[in-house]
Amino acid sequence: MRLSAFPKDLSQAVADRWNNLVAGDYVVPPLPPIRLLQDLIETAYFAAAIPEETRYPQFNIVAIPETSPLETMSLGQVWSFENRRPLSVDEIRRLAPAVDFKKSAILTKWDSRRWYIAGLVDLGTSWARARIGLQYKYHFPKCLFLQVNRIGRVRVYQGQYLVATLVDGRVEFRKVFEFPLALHGPATNGLNKIWNEITYPIIEEPREYENFQFIAFWNTLAALANCVAEEGHGGAIVIVPAGKTASAKALRIKYPQNSSILRDAFIAFMNVRHRIADYVVRMERGENSVKGEYALVELEIAEVHSQLVEATRFVARLSGCDGAIVISEDLRLLGFGAEIRSELKPKTKSIEVLDELKKIYKPLDVEEFGLRHRSAIKIVSQESGYCVLVVSQDGPVSVIWSEKDGIVNVRRGANLVNLNMPMA
Repeated sequence: MRLSAFPKDLSQAVADRWNNLVAGDYVVPPLPPIRLLQDLIETAYFAAAIPEETRYPQFNIVAIPETSPLETMSLGQVWSFENRRPLSVDEIRRLAPAVDFKKSAILTKWDSRRWYIAGLVDLGTSWARARIGLQYKYHFPKCLFLQVNRIGRVRVYQGQYLVATLVDGRVEFRKVFEFPLALHGPATNGLNKIWNEITYPIIEEPREYENFQFIAFWNTLAALANCVAEEGHGGAIVIVPAGKTASAKALRIKYPQNSSILRDAFIAFMNVRHRIADYVVRMERGENSVKGEYALVELEIAEVHSQLVEATRFVARLSGCDGAIVISEDLRLLGFGAEIRSELKPKTKSIEVLDELKKIYKPLDVEEFGLRHRSAIKIVSQESGYCVLVVSQDGPVSVIWSEKDGIVNVRRGANLVNLNMPMA
């Protein structure tokens, strides 16, 4: 990580990593010469820094060589301009309102000398939804791809893979196996609680369906926080141990509930997914007679998956009310608008987790945090087994949990991207 970095530094980092980012049988998409790459990133960077009626632009840019056939780039629907436009800060700012950050982009092309804007592309929502844990099948552009969602932040992708990010004067790289292990506890405990309510495949190997099931559960927890982040107002999600009620001493819930809608939606999704897995195995063995039944179950899984996504988004939306969302590890909604009333337990030690796998930590002063983080640290210090996801207004998520009495772990800027997409 380099401090006081600029678009020039990001361009160099992207060029250095581009051809060595992904190993194996993989075709690396084209990258423009470093001079042109820097021009593109600088233009995007400066366009995002100029507000329009107090709002800063958010936009995506896909970039391909002038000579590349569009069909090889998997861009989705392309809306070409009759007359190409020059790439400039003003032109990007004029087009940014036409771009839906979750699904569309400005199409740029380069030749040997310069850039121009060729049109707009509709990428679809599947990649953006998959990235935050709401989808497991997705489409992505196979080219240079830039995302700019606020002033001072530019993400550069190679297709679906994040190459590097410039954020507030730092160039950052994502580690391939950078997962918040704090969510493994709630996910494991939650799955154990609902284990007997799920019908498992008969033919598929247990390792396959158990792996899918764990990732799906982990992604559901992550998606709740990611959906709160997308709302842009911040919030907190308190995860209570499965089988326990929320402590009235620790939490005053303005709108208490005991809803199993999200929990039931997850179970229904897994039951249909496990049925379809056996059909897939049977067809791979040559049993073509089951193709009709498989087609029907494909329709069913689309429906139950939609119900799980909508339930997840509904719960996340409750963060718009003042106070925390409270759920159990097995996905019961216990309430929202919750006020955390705990005080810091005496002799509590707070540490920042820098690398969970390597067990690298540093001490923290609770008072350096804002109200949400301080409240989360306090309740975790008092309540054994609680885990809190704190979402800042500008998007980053902190995970706060305790593994030992007297020690509260804080993981700032946690990577809650889809567990199947570690480099997204």
